[in-house]
Amino acid sequence: MSVEPGLVAPLRLLVVEDNPDDVELIRLKLEGVATDRRFVIETVDRLSTAVRRLKGADVVLLDLGLHDSGGIDAVARLSNEAPEIPLVVLTGRDDSALGLSAVREGAQDFLVKDKVDGPLLDRSLRYAVGRKRAYDHPTKGYES
Repeated sequence: MSVEPGLVAPLRLLVVEDNPDDVELIRLKLEGVATDRRFVIETVDRLSTAVRRLKGADVVLLDLGLHDSGGIDAVARLSNEAPEIPLVVLTGRDDSALGLSAVREGAQDFLVKDKVDGPLLDRSLRYAVGRKRAYDHPTKGYES
């Protein structure tokens, strides 16, 4: 993918969400944010499909309420399959204990669906990538 000088390459976002309305809402929220970094969004509706599509993703946005696998087990599976790819959890449950468990299993952030706007989602995804890079490559510094 070629990028014009001065522009930042888009992030490849894998959205793992089985509700088409939520997928559309995520797209609209991210499209409404004016940033220098855009997202190329791929969506899948099953964890099993997500595992096969991880290669090439820069960041994953995971819903914890999937039909084929949900909850913290889904976070653990994706984290084990691709520990180098940052993961942000998105759920309808406002539960700080669940959020802490997600982070302990490898997620970089935990967001509640009805409390997320475009700028927060954009920032969370970009910061997840930056934090993961800084953690995996501490000598390269923090870049997002």
